[in-house]
Amino acid sequence: MKTIAASTVLALSATSFAQTTAAPESAPNGAAVDSAVAAKDDLKYMLAGGYAHFFDTDFDTGGGGVAVNRGFGAFSVKGAPKDEYEWGFAMSWEGSWYSFQSGGTLATIAGGTPWGAVQSLNLAPSATFKFGEQWRVTTALILGLAGENSADAWDSATIGGVVAASYAFSKDFVLGAGVLAATRIEDDALVIPQIIVDWKPCKEFRLTNMAGPEAYPGGAGLEAIWLMSDEYELALGGRYTYRRFRLDDDGAPARAGGVGTDQGLPIWIRATMRAKCGARLDLVGGIQVASEMQLDDAAGNELASVDVEPNPFLGVFASWRF
Repeated sequence: MKTIAASTVLALSATSFAQTTAAPESAPNGAAVDSAVAAKDDLKYMLAGGYAHFFDTDFDTGGGGVAVNRGFGAFSVKGAPKDEYEWGFAMSWEGSWYSFQSGGTLATIAGGTPWGAVQSLNLAPSATFKFGEQWRVTTALILGLAGENSADAWDSATIGGVVAASYAFSKDFVLGAGVLAATRIEDDALVIPQIIVDWKPCKEFRLTNMAGPEAYPGGAGLEAIWLMSDEYELALGGRYTYRRFRLDDDGAPARAGGVGTDQGLPIWIRATMRAKCGARLDLVGGIQVASEMQLDDAAGNELASVDVEPNPFLGVFASWRF
């Protein structure tokens, strides 16, 4: 299924959303947090950032190619857990800087560079309701902006929401499901099923979609994790990403105010180090496959679409919970 990463509204906050659905609250290794800690009445904060470089690759069709640099940022706050509910608020940003090769179908139709720097910002207030020790129901409203730097902000806006339920069979096994719905820029709304998995069958292994880097868009993917210790872990994961964003008024008339789409399937290996103070460092490397880029006019009519050859990527992420 498709996760809206950075451009429409969803995946940038999907990781923090998924974490709120786990019941009971999860520590990094999946064990339940001590009840005395969970009962603290102060707020909990998370601050995170990251950078990823997608190396230059060619288009399979139409000629040309592209490389992408991406920056990530995220901030969240959670209220003290109550017996019946929890509340939270998340804010996330992604910037993508595209470097297109000259020539090719996309550049020809666009009258030059298809698009350049794309920014997205998402705000997500959420609430989680508890029903006994096992059941949790989480709701979130997600407001987003996604477009080139000079694109019209109102025409770059989207709105979505999530409702999901999870059941904790034990402190090491949580399953859940839900639905995510959102508007898209000049396209039909998306309605996407969501699966929540957090399973730790033994001390050294975890299968989950709740453990990726804090600032890296997640949610619909899945990771198999080797827990080497409380401080270190290695993971193999992947997820489908989908970015849709408003273009500015530069270039050919057909492209002015149009819409860009960038989608693909990144598969990665992640190495993580955690500090006792709440800091975390992630190194991520992998390859993105099944990629496609599309250029639409201002009304959402397709002008050109190209397949993108597999391209490797490297990223580094850091976060601090306090």
